[in-house]
Amino acid sequence: MAELDDILNIDQAQVAITLQKAASKLEHGSAEFILDFSSLRRLDSNAVRELEKLAAMADEKSVKVSLRGVNVDLYKTLKLVKLTHRFSFVE
Repeated sequence: MAELDDILNIDQAQVAITLQKAASKLEHGSAEFILDFSSLRRLDSNAVRELEKLAAMADEKSVKVSLRGVNVDLYKTLKLVKLTHRFSFVE
């Protein structure tokens, strides 16, 4: 089992910036990490774009990225942009 490297809390005011930090952690060799979406209520287009980049990078590097605290509205958004299959969801 991969060792858990990090949990990143996603703040509504800095979604894209935090996702960019997560991408940089992937470049530096994190094996696995969790993005905590529990305080997030919606995703704007910049955040969706950053999530797409993060998913692509995680696929390239075979890194598992889990999303925690995803509410129904966020899940529907992720489903619409076809990102649900690229992440694991945890409670």
